[in-house]
Amino acid sequence: MERSEPTVSRPTTSLNGHNRYIERVIELTLDPSRSQIRLRTFAEGLFSKIAHDLELVCSKLSGTASRDDTSAAMTGTATIEIPIRGIEVAGTLHGSRVDAAGLSTRERHDCLEKMRREVFHVGDEGVVRAEIVLRDTAAHVRIVPPKGKSAEMSARVTVREQEGVIVGQGMLEVSLSAIGSDVVKGPMNAFRVKDRVEVHFEIAFTPK
Repeated sequence: MERSEPTVSRPTTSLNGHNRYIERVIELTLDPSRSQIRLRTFAEGLFSKIAHDLELVCSKLSGTASRDDTSAAMTGTATIEIPIRGIEVAGTLHGSRVDAAGLSTRERHDCLEKMRREVFHVGDEGVVRAEIVLRDTAAHVRIVPPKGKSAEMSARVTVREQEGVIVGQGMLEVSLSAIGSDVVKGPMNAFRVKDRVEVHFEIAFTPK
């Protein structure tokens, strides 16, 4: 049985000026219960070995997407919104392992305050927006912070579809300086956070 999905037909103009409806666009919405974004930051500098690499998780995600259902490749666009208040410290990072008990409550609070103040230049009311254009496994991504500068980058995305749910998974690197961040330093400038942050994502979209 064909699944019932909202579609939008977009007109194209023929030689005689009449509109022909040939494109089938499926409108989707982000499912926050099946989606996750993880940020990994790394320390560098003279005393970086006594500092912590961190993993942060982004919750309260929202977004929409449009898929061209007539294309043989997975083609479409998406917009994802990441509220600053939804970013939390998951723990310290040891290779690929995350230690949830690696920081005290006070240290977690200080990390988040530093992120809001020095990276995004806002309190907890701001929103980071990601605008994505996907063609098969190639994604063009534009990151728009609440303040600072927008930055564009490319990523490889693995896309799978099951029972109408479309899931995109991958990793990209974001330059903090490219989005207008200050240089984030530790106490007494003993270390600093590397400019490039790893963004690991798995985002699920369902038909509206």
